[in-house]
Amino acid sequence: MLKISTLAAALSVFALTLPAHAESFTPIKDPKIIAACGECHMTYFPQMLPQASWSKILSDPSNHFGEDATLTPATQDYVLNYYLNDAADVQSTRAAKKWMTGVDLKNPPLSISTAPRFVQKHSEREFTSMWNRKNVKSKSDCAACHKDAQRGIFEDD
Repeated sequence: MLKISTLAAALSVFALTLPAHAESFTPIKDPKIIAACGECHMTYFPQMLPQASWSKILSDPSNHFGEDATLTPATQDYVLNYYLNDAADVQSTRAAKKWMTGVDLKNPPLSISTAPRFVQKHSEREFTSMWNRKNVKSKSDCAACHKDAQRGIFEDD
């Protein structure tokens, strides 16, 4: 009994030393997703958008935000299914629930940077300051400010 209480106390102290996070996503380790998406930009987490958003974003890879991101049909299906199966309106994680707050499924966001959670956390004034201070290239340059973004950790500043 003493060992269990000692272990519980040690775990409590350890938990208190961990930083608080606004969102924490499971890192994407799937090599097909990393190859298909991570070659051009950060591999975004499926829980950041609902299925309707991912369906629209990934439906025309030949015009993916102005770029030609055409994939083989098999890879295209794989990527789409990956994002649809873990979308924010499918998962019940804390982060997925936060990213669904304020989303109108009849008019879903067509990018992460237009999702209500993103807009709530990133004001235009804040971006102007960040672009000048941290050399942020665009709103999709998460890692410029969130050093652990690719690992799925977005600190709540």
